[in-house]
Amino acid sequence: MLAQQAVIDAVVKVRGEREWKLMLEVGKGEWALPRAVNLLEDKLNSYASFALDGKMREMHPNVVQSDIQIVIASVDALPERALWLLEKVKVALRPNNIALLWDAKGGSPEGGTPPPPGTATA
Repeated sequence: MLAQQAVIDAVVKVRGEREWKLMLEVGKGEWALPRAVNLLEDKLNSYASFALDGKMREMHPNVVQSDIQIVIASVDALPERALWLLEKVKVALRPNNIALLWDAKGGSPEGGTPPPPGTATA
């Protein structure tokens, strides 16, 4: 959720896979918010800080920085300005071996990131 700056929306680690996915969820209609791209930039800064400043390793001691992926999970298609920003941030994260992934068409489920298969839910 774009407006929740200090919150990591979801951390997903599937058993047997190396990748740790930091899911940045953009809900239905959020791209219509005033300053949506600025909110995205602020949230991406929070995610990068979480991954690079040791907080993620503190919470998940087995994480290897090169296995971290920040994934933009948007319900709606991403606006052009957001795509421009994501390309810039992707380049900036490259020296830190952190991947930034997104689907410009959107299409994530409205209820947020589903848990990995086999995960117990309350």
